Amino acid sequence: MKEIDLSCWNRHETYKLFRAAQNPHFSVTADIDVTALMSTGKATGIPLFNFTLYALMRAVNSIQEFRTRFTGDKVFELDVTNPSFTVPIADDAFTFCELEFHKDWQIFNARCLTAIAKAKTHKQLTENTDTNIWTYLTCAPWVHFTSLTHPTSGPDDCIPRIAWGKYSQRGDQWVMPVNVQAHHALLDGFHAARLFTETEKILADIPDQTTT
Repeated sequence: MKEIDLSCWNRHETYKLFRAAQNPHFSVTADIDVTALMSTGKATGIPLFNFTLYALMRAVNSIQEFRTRFTGDKVFELDVTNPSFTVPIADDAFTFCELEFHKDWQIFNARCLTAIAKAKTHKQLTENTDTNIWTYLTCAPWVHFTSLTHPTSGPDDCIPRIAWGKYSQRGDQWVMPVNVQAHHALLDGFHAARLFTETEKILADIPDQTTT
């Protein structure tokens, strides 16, 4: 993690403008192509949820702005941000699940399987207080949504939120909605569009499952 020198940061004026806003978060939703995931991926037996989570987090960590946070008057860039995501539990409830990101798919998947199994034993919703290292994610597999908003803890909440929804077939193509909600002091729609593009590329490159 490194602190950003605001005096020479090219985003400083934009940052100041949106730090002063009463409602500084923006939300954008787009469909991305998941045809390879739904054809090749399903045929190889790849866990769709885990690989989608992996693709999103690999894309997140490839974009500096998604790894930028602020605390008080200090802005800093994380070396890596880890996923904190929702997992369903009994009685139609859910809990949070957290794990350390790894760029290697096999390592990430193994960590994901272990973390999800542990999270499913939880009886109630609890939150990790060390919030700055996380990126928050959720899956809404019941609906192909066209927009979505997330709760925040106020105008100084700078954690990006990402959601993805139901896979839908359109002719020979499969698509999936992805939503990004972020603090405008740190991110713009341009960066959200980069996330969509990068995620789509990663999801099109299905890894070999023979070593799992």
